[in-house]
Amino acid sequence: MLPRERVFNAMEFKPVDKIALECDVSVAGLYEHGEKLRTLLKTIGSDFGPISEMPISAPPKDAVNENGDYIEYREDNWGTTWVYSIFGISGHPVKHPLDDWSKLPSYQIPAVTPYSTGSPDFQAMKHEYDCLKSRFFVKGGWVGILEKMCALRRFEDVLMDLYTDDENLIKLADRLMKQCRINIDNLLKLDVDAVQFADDFGTQSNLLMSPEVFRRFIKPRFKELIAPVKAAGKKVMFHSCGQILPVIEDLKEIGVDALWPQINLYDLKEFASYCRSINMAIAIHPERSELMTNGTPDMIKRKMNEYAEAFRPQDGGSWFYIEIDNGFPYENIEAAVEYIHELRK
Repeated sequence: MLPRERVFNAMEFKPVDKIALECDVSVAGLYEHGEKLRTLLKTIGSDFGPISEMPISAPPKDAVNENGDYIEYREDNWGTTWVYSIFGISGHPVKHPLDDWSKLPSYQIPAVTPYSTGSPDFQAMKHEYDCLKSRFFVKGGWVGILEKMCALRRFEDVLMDLYTDDENLIKLADRLMKQCRINIDNLLKLDVDAVQFADDFGTQSNLLMSPEVFRRFIKPRFKELIAPVKAAGKKVMFHSCGQILPVIEDLKEIGVDALWPQINLYDLKEFASYCRSINMAIAIHPERSELMTNGTPDMIKRKMNEYAEAFRPQDGGSWFYIEIDNGFPYENIEAAVEYIHELRK
């Protein structure tokens, strides 16, 4: 069974010859552990494509103070200023271009150019994707709305705007939707197997908003974005951190095939049974903040065994997702890799 077929089986709740695996490194992981990390991950591979060959980066010298502490401020092409305090990890917005709605009429969203399918650049990109698809499952995108609004405007203001159905937030969302539609159309031109959507909807205990607000504002917009993906016969994958149980069936209803959740926030057996009952495939991502950072190798192997027993990835409906971030002791990474290696024999 080729990796691509294995992932399709996993997403469609069909048995697999061995447990499907998504595996990659991060900038922060490579910075901390170097080339030995990439070499280790290559021993288990990935059904979603080769292990990344991105270069090992380091923080700019002027972003590290005399005590060795890293801090960096950068403005992106949206006009948001971010502060980064862990190299290779997403920062936090500290200056928002739409902190006042009076700025909205003159605000310019960065342009996205639709792909010209006849151009040499597109043809080269399409050839690269086709070559990957001859063996691997290929997904593309990171399509979202809420997180982008919270980068352009203060988080608490966005939540209040959602609650009051502020007309300015509606105008901003409509403009973001136009850009998302172009991005999705570009991915469909490349003939990806799946489009990856992502927005964090929850806190560690509940939704950021009521289910009613989610269904009024968020759900219909994602339904519109997902519709052309489903019409093209492609899979829809969704990442969302936080406790989002009240709206998982809403995501399923609008066409989401697979969810990458913050798995530690749910009762494993109950959550696995629930997701299987509604045919929502799950990316099993070992918990980062405590397990992978502060746990022991034995704890990691035990917990990953619990994941495997609860979700039964050998029967389809789930796969393991290993991503190495900052702060993971190397022996913990080795433990996770060893467990996956044994599981996939």
